Amino acid sequence: MGVMTSTDDAITSPDIVTLDLTTGDDARQVIESLAGLLGSAGRVTDVGSFVESVMQREALGSTALPGGIAIPHARSAAVAAPSVAVARLAAPMSFAEGKPAVDVVLLIAAPDEDPDLYLRLLSKLAGACVQSSFRTSLRTATTPTEVAAVVARAVGRP
Repeated sequence: MGVMTSTDDAITSPDIVTLDLTTGDDARQVIESLAGLLGSAGRVTDVGSFVESVMQREALGSTALPGGIAIPHARSAAVAAPSVAVARLAAPMSFAEGKPAVDVVLLIAAPDEDPDLYLRLLSKLAGACVQSSFRTSLRTATTPTEVAAVVARAVGRP
């Protein structure tokens, strides 16, 4: 084990936040980009396997919400630490056919063995997403650190 830092138990951190992401118009590319950040941060051990879990979940029903935010999510054995990665897109994109365009994506990664944590994270984030103040704060934050703080406040310690 390395030296513990104060962010080791944080659900989100600036290194898993990306602003003005350009990926074309493809939900999978956004998810792959965020999963790559989670991999680089040591929060996901097998990025490809995690992406497949998320895409399987998306196939069951889009996670795009009214208000322009999508919250793709999955529980996976590849997740080493519960995390929320954030992408603010350079331009709104269609996350799923027939759904409103999104410009913010919150990717929830939860360890397979903790379904309760997963459901708490999901419900807290979904609850935050219906609040215009949360959506506005995500869109007006100017740095990854600010975005991480907005998400951390919304989630608290789940």
